[in-house]
Amino acid sequence: MNDKVNIKEQLELLKRLQAVDSEMYDLTAEKETFPARISEIAALLETKKTGMEEADKVLKDLQVEQKERENDLQSCEEKIKKHESELAQIKTNKEYKAMLEQIESLKADISLLEEKIIVVLDKIEEAKRKFAAEKDAFDEERKRSDAEKSAIEEEKKKVEARLKELADLRSQFMGPVDPAILKRYEKILENKGKTALSAISGEFCSECNMRLRPQVINEARLNYNIVICENCQRILYPEE
Repeated sequence: MNDKVNIKEQLELLKRLQAVDSEMYDLTAEKETFPARISEIAALLETKKTGMEEADKVLKDLQVEQKERENDLQSCEEKIKKHESELAQIKTNKEYKAMLEQIESLKADISLLEEKIIVVLDKIEEAKRKFAAEKDAFDEERKRSDAEKSAIEEEKKKVEARLKELADLRSQFMGPVDPAILKRYEKILENKGKTALSAISGEFCSECNMRLRPQVINEARLNYNIVICENCQRILYPEE
């Protein structure tokens, strides 16, 4: 190491730089969660929408069934009227009796259809209640979803603004650092992610918690050269 480089001073500069890098690391990690959070909100809303649409389909299918039953009922009633008007024109008792049987059969069909219509109407009322509940749940979820997405967007803007501030600050802090030391620091940071420096806590590296050899601790305290943890490869500095 160049004798002109003040290692203690360089370590102080690196600690200041690491504080910025550490915050940038956390904020970048937070920013990366935003798309997943928004997707999760959208998925939950879609689930509520599906529930509402399924309830709506059940209701509409029942209403179609009601209409079909009512059409069948009307058809039977019209047939009865037609057959009753034809009775006066029948010549033989056999034909007359057969027509009466048809009329009675149609009346039986009408009774059955009326029962089925009552059942369908009950189902329709229940389906209407179900649809209303599902719609309320969807509307409520949509409001919550919109509010949460707005909050995330605001959070995202703040994070991005802070990251820009930190990027500018980082550029300033990098300036006074010795280029060779800075290159070494950034290489370690690239490999480790959040921290390239580690304080010596007693006899241990505070980042990896491995016991340091006395010689390594002494070298770090002398501030004569950059000292590396033999386990995690971070730059060591003595705690104040």
